[in-house]
Amino acid sequence: MAERERPDPAPPSSKEPARSAPRARLIARASGGVGLAAALTVLSGWAFDVPILRRIVPGQPPMVVLTAIGILMLATALLLGTGSGASRPVRRAGRWIAAAAAAVGIGGILQYLLPLPVRLDDWVQRLAFGPLKPGSGMALATAASIAAVAVGLLFQDAPRRWLRDLGTLATLWGFVIAAAGVLGYAYGLGALHQAGPFSRMALVTAVTLGVLAVGALFSRPTRPWIAPLLCAGEAGSPTRHLLPAVVVAPLVLGWLQLQAVRSDLIEAETGTALLMAVLTLWLAALVVRVARNIDRRAVAERRLRETLHGMNEALERRVAARTQELAEAQDALVQAQKMEAIGQLTGGVAHDFNNLLTIIRSSTDFLRRPDLPEERRRRYLDAVSDTVERAAKLTAQLLAFARRQALKPAVFDAGERIRGIAQMLDSLTGARIRIVTTLAEGPCAVRADPVQFETALVNLAVNARDAMNGEGTLTIELTCGRPKPSIRGHAGSPSPFVAVSVSDTGSGIVKEQLTRIFEPFFTTKEVGKGTGLGLSQVIGFAKQSGGDVDVASVVGRGSTFTLYLPQAEAGIGGEKPAPEPEGQALEDGDQCILVVEDNVEIGRFCTQILHDLGYSTVLTQTAEAALAEIEAVPFRFDAVFSDVVMPGMGGIELAKRLRALHPEMPVVLTSGYSHVLAGNDAHGFEFVRKPYSAEEVRKVLREAVAAKPKVRPAPAET
Repeated sequence: MAERERPDPAPPSSKEPARSAPRARLIARASGGVGLAAALTVLSGWAFDVPILRRIVPGQPPMVVLTAIGILMLATALLLGTGSGASRPVRRAGRWIAAAAAAVGIGGILQYLLPLPVRLDDWVQRLAFGPLKPGSGMALATAASIAAVAVGLLFQDAPRRWLRDLGTLATLWGFVIAAAGVLGYAYGLGALHQAGPFSRMALVTAVTLGVLAVGALFSRPTRPWIAPLLCAGEAGSPTRHLLPAVVVAPLVLGWLQLQAVRSDLIEAETGTALLMAVLTLWLAALVVRVARNIDRRAVAERRLRETLHGMNEALERRVAARTQELAEAQDALVQAQKMEAIGQLTGGVAHDFNNLLTIIRSSTDFLRRPDLPEERRRRYLDAVSDTVERAAKLTAQLLAFARRQALKPAVFDAGERIRGIAQMLDSLTGARIRIVTTLAEGPCAVRADPVQFETALVNLAVNARDAMNGEGTLTIELTCGRPKPSIRGHAGSPSPFVAVSVSDTGSGIVKEQLTRIFEPFFTTKEVGKGTGLGLSQVIGFAKQSGGDVDVASVVGRGSTFTLYLPQAEAGIGGEKPAPEPEGQALEDGDQCILVVEDNVEIGRFCTQILHDLGYSTVLTQTAEAALAEIEAVPFRFDAVFSDVVMPGMGGIELAKRLRALHPEMPVVLTSGYSHVLAGNDAHGFEFVRKPYSAEEVRKVLREAVAAKPKVRPAPAET
C-alpha cells in the first residue's frame, strides 16, 4: 500500500506561525549542519588517525565511531526532513535514516542491558580503526539520547496525534539527557560525566546531541512553542526577554555557588542559602517587571480605546452629517426631476391644447359673422366638433399614461377585434405596407376595455407605419395561454395571458431609447408629426388592465411590441339580456331625468341636451339634494344622470345609496377624471366620459332605461 504523505497540522488562526516558519526551519537546518559537521570531523579523525579531530574539544574524551555514525544519521535525517520544498520520496528517505539511527541507539542500549558476547560499539570501532580502549565506548546516556531523538524525527509526521506527541516527548527526553551531560562537564559533577550512564559520554557528544534535539524540536514550525520563541507578537517579545533570565541566570548562579564551595570561600549550606535568596530576588524582580509591563499595556490599551471611541463618535457625527447632506441633495434632485417632468408634461399639453383651442377660437369667430354662407358654417361646426374629439382623445391618452382613466372592461374575443382592426388599418397605413395577421385557433377571450384595446393597436400600427416610412410589412400575431415574462425588472406571472405582437420591418430603436419610448411626449419624429403619447396610452392601458408591454428591437431590422393582457374564459362577464319588463313601459316623451351636477354651466348644457332629446329634467347641484328629491316623489324619475366628483357626497356614493334604496332606478355616471373610477372601473354602473355628445348621452340613457324600465300598474278591469 502506498504511503500517504500527511501534511503539517493546520496552523492557528494567528498569522504568527506563518511568520516564524522560515526562522524555525533555518534553526533546524543549522542544527543538522552542526551535527553533520561534528560527525564527519570525528569520523575523519578516526580514519586518518588525528586525535584532535576525534575529541574536537582539547583535553576531553573522544567520540567513538558508533556514536559518530548515529549522530551522522540523525543530522542527515533532520536535513532531509526540513528541506524547503522537500518531496515525498526525500522525506521518506529521511524517515528510513532516522529509523536506522534509532536502531543504532537501541543497539547501544541493549549491550548494557543484555549479556551479549560482542559489543556493538567495539565491533564498529574495529571496522573503522581498531579495538576500543578499556573504559571507552558508547555511553548508555549517549545511546538513549540518540534513540530518543531518532524516535522524535521518525514520528514528527505521523498520521495520529498521539504518535506525534510521543515523538515530541522523546525528543525532549533526548535533549534533557544531552543537557545533563553538558551540565555535568560544566559543573564538574562526576555523577553526570564520570559515573553511571554518563561515564563514557564525551563533551562533544553531549553538545552535538543537544543541538540536534533542538533542531528536531524546531523542524516543524506549527508546534505551539515556536511562535512565542521566534515571533515579535504579543507573546514573542516577553518570552525572549524572560527566558534567558529564567534559564541562564540560575545556571550561572549555580555554577558560581559550586565554585565558591569547592574553593572553600563559603560553606555548602551558606552557598545554598545565598543561591536561594538571590534566585528569589531575581524572580521577584522579574515578576515586578512583568507586572509593570502589563500595567503599561493596560494603560496604553485604555488610552487607545478612549481614542478609538472618540474617533468613532466623530466618525458617526460626520457620517450622520454626510447622510443628512445626501438626503437633502437627493430630495432636491427628486424635486428638480419632478419639476422637469411637470414642465415637460405641461409644456406638451399646453402646446397641443393651444393648437386645438386655436381651431375652436377661429371657428367660433367665423361663426359669429352674420353673412356666413351655410356651407362654411357647417364646415366650421364640423371643425369644432372634430377638434373637441381630438382634445378628448388627448385627455384620454394622458389619463391612460397615468393609469387614471375609467375603463369599461368586458370579455371579448381578441381575434375578432384584430380582424376588424386589420381591415381598417389598410386605409390608415397605406397601400405600400403589407399587413399580415396570424391568429390563434379558436376563440381567445380577453377581459379589458374594447375601445382602449383597439386604440392601443392603432397606436402601435401608426408607430410601425412611421418607422417603416410607409413601406414594409406589418405583422399582427395573437397567441393565447402564454405566461407573462419578467419585463423591465418587473416580476412575471405564470397565469395565462393573451399576447398580441405587432412587428414591423422598419429602422428599429437604438438601445439608449428603449427605456424612454414609453415616457409621455417622448418621440423621435419631427416636430408636428407626433405628440409622443401613443405608446404612453398603450402601456397605461396595459398596466391598468393587469398586463404589460414588452419591446424587442434590432436596429435596421425592425421592432416587435408585445401586448400582454389577462386571459378570460369565453362567455364570462358578457352582457346579459335585459329582463322583460312587467306591465306597460312608459314612452320616451314621458321620461324624467334627475341631473346631479355641481357646475352650473355644465348642468344647464346637460339639461338643454336632455330637453332636445325629449326628456324632462330636474337639476340639483349636490347628491344630498338629489336624495331629497327622490324621497319626496319616489316614482317621479326614470333615471339619474350624476357627476362623480362633487363636494360632499360623491356620485359613486350616491349611486350606491340608490342601489340599496331603489334598486329599480337606473344610474348613469359621468366624469372627465376620477381616481376612484380608475381604480375600480365604474362599480357596475353605466358611465359616459366627459366631454360627451348629445348622441352619447341619448344612447347611454336609452340603454339604461331599457335595462330597468319604470312600469305603470296594469289598468284595473272595468
